[in-house]
Parts: sequence; structure tokens; C-alpha cells
Amino acid sequence: MQTVALAGENRVRLVQLVQGYPPAVGGVELSTRDLCEALVARFGFDVTVLTTDAFTVRNFTHGDLPTIPITADEVQNGVEIRRFPVRTRWSGALRLAVAATWRTHLPGNDVLRTLLSGPISPGMLEELRRTPADVICAASFPLNHLRYPFRLADRPPVVLVGAVHTNDPWSFERPNLIRLANQAYATVAHTEHERAWLVERGLRPDRVRVIPHGVDPSGLTPRPGAFRTSAGIPRDAFLVAFVGQQGPHKGIDALLDVLPGLLDAVPSAWLVVGGATTPHSPALRSRSDRLPAEARSRVLFADDLSAQDKADLLGDSDVFASPSQAEAFGITTLEAWSLAKPVVVGDAPTQAEIVEDRVSGLIVPYGDRRRLLEALVALGRDPALRARLGAAGRSRLVASFRRDRAHEAYAGLFREAALSRS
Repeated sequence: MQTVALAGENRVRLVQLVQGYPPAVGGVELSTRDLCEALVARFGFDVTVLTTDAFTVRNFTHGDLPTIPITADEVQNGVEIRRFPVRTRWSGALRLAVAATWRTHLPGNDVLRTLLSGPISPGMLEELRRTPADVICAASFPLNHLRYPFRLADRPPVVLVGAVHTNDPWSFERPNLIRLANQAYATVAHTEHERAWLVERGLRPDRVRVIPHGVDPSGLTPRPGAFRTSAGIPRDAFLVAFVGQQGPHKGIDALLDVLPGLLDAVPSAWLVVGGATTPHSPALRSRSDRLPAEARSRVLFADDLSAQDKADLLGDSDVFASPSQAEAFGITTLEAWSLAKPVVVGDAPTQAEIVEDRVSGLIVPYGDRRRLLEALVALGRDPALRARLGAAGRSRLVASFRRDRAHEAYAGLFREAALSRS
């Protein structure tokens, strides 16, 4: 990528607003960290992250949950991080107001939902006012801190990041955020489907840039056999792995429900549910406990995996399965592809844009247990099919979803936005 320097300056000063930053958990949190570190290391940006002390978005409505300690002078790989507490005292009143205005379709419900989603962090807003910036980036819809840059008296160019779950109207159908996006220099969509969704709701087409997520094709370095050995899973077993937040929309319940049928067809099958726990995790454990004894013995929960453990699980898996209802993109699909693993995903529009059904993976309708079982049985019985889909997925990753190219696109956009003010 051609590098453009700001007039009179050698470095772009980027202020990044984000709801959480590692060790906070979540796809946006991790992808934002990777981007910020690349902007510093590869492109010579000065990056300051303004974020909360939250581990997850539940901290924005539940003040009794653990938080990340706030320390002065926090720096991660050249990125300066400033964390701020959030206020939750209005959550109860906001919840009642949102319910009333949602039922009656009253004006202002979109603003109330945004406040309820949080974070409400006056400290973050005040620090934003004090921090010099050539460009501000705020991630991601539909959260309240996206409003903060537009409250500055002397506002630098603003880039918003969508990450929209387009089939979740309660969370994302918010005209107030579209109005803000029309005041921004640009809004990043991760897929053409997301771009079309934003434009259909009133965002000016010239204000949307499509930048897909990406991963490093060589970024994961699994230790062959390490996960199976530690978990007591036989080397020749058919291992289906889910990796991601254990949320109610991820289709994990369907994976548990079809396991007895999968065992009938593929007796060596195992299911591992790996990733960050959520308030839905106890319900998944309870569902697993109600399975027949043989199926129950073939389920393993691998909670809050480290990066190495995640790599080991994906590396030892035969299939990555995430038959979810809604995804803004699906980074773990790309990570599975990086290891040439076949994928089974839900039919959310974004997933259907990324995965070519029966070419680079299998797509099943969300909640359709019969179709999910058929897909897993087909893969369990046919190693050649697994190899073909996995190889095609890796080829698609290398061609279209490399992280270095995504970072180049972001760096170019931020330089362009910063120069627009000169």
C-alpha cells in the first residue's frame, strides 16, 4: 500500500473508541486490538484507545460484575490504553422506558435502546475532549459510545465501524445511529450485505466502505494431538468443535440436540464447546446434562480458552461447526479455514456471503436440527469431503480475507480521513 504522510506531520494520531479492550472478551475487542497494534507497528500511527473497564457488555447494565483494574500508563505493544468506569444506576429505569416505548412505537425508542445498551461512561467522553486526534474511530454498532465523537465542539473526522447483525432488529434497527453515520466521514461495513442494509436504512452510499475482516493464514500454530491428549479424546475419533462466545444465538443448543443422532451414524463422534462463557452457559450445561448417557459422555465444555488452547482445539478438530442465527462476520470461520478445516455455519446473510455452500463449507438453516445432523453425518462419513471443503476454505481465506490486507485498507481510510481536514 502506498503510504501518504499528513502535511507537516509524520504520524497519524488515531483515537480509537471501543466498548472493551483485551483482556475484555469478544470478537470486536480482539479485532480492534489487532488493528490498533498493526497501525502502530506497520504504519507508524500514534494510537490511543479509550475504552471501559468492562470484561463483557453485561457490565454496562450489571454493576456488580467483576471489572478490569484501571491502571495508569497502560500500554500494550505500543498502543496506549485508557480505561474508564461505566454507570449502571439508570439501567432499571431505562429498561422500563425502552419496553414501554417499544410496545407503543413512540419516538425516541432508538435513543433509549442505545442508552440502555451502554456504555454510559462520562469519563470516556471527557477524556475524548482532552485527547488530540487527527481522526477518531468508534467501534461498534449499536453501542452508546458511538455518540461521543459527535458531541465534540471541534470534531476531527470520524470513522464508525458497523459490525451489524442485520437479522437482529431490536439491537440494530436504530435510526439515531444512521443519522450519526451520515455525519461521519465513513462507516465501515464488513460485507456487501451489511453495506446494503445500511444504505436501505438511509445511510448515504458514498459514506460506506466495505472492509472484510481478515486473519493471518499462518497465525495459528496448533500442537498436533495436544488437545485430544489433554481431553482424553481418541486420536481416531470424529471431533466436532464449536469455538466462540457461548451465547443463545450461536446454535450450540442444536449441536447438543443432534449429538445422539450423530453418534448413531458416526459412533466415534465427540462434541467440544469451546470459548468464552456467558450468562447462557449454565443453560447449555443443563441441556448437556439431560442428554442420554452415551451422548453426555461425548460432550466437553472448554471454557474461556487461551489463544494456544483455541489453536490446539481447532487443529485437532475434524469439523468446525457454528450454526448460528446472527453473525456480523464470523472470524472463527476464517481461523478454521486457516487450518484447512471444513466448516458448518448458519444461514445468516453475512455467513452466506462468506461461505460458498458445498464449495468452501456447508450452510444449514438456523435451528434446523435435521439439516444440521445431515451435514455433520456427511462430513463424519466422508474424509475426502472434509479435505475438499477445508482446502477450498483455506484458498478462499488467502484470496479474500487476509488480515494484513484489511489492516492496509483501514490505514488508508484513516489517512484519507485525516488529510480531508487539512
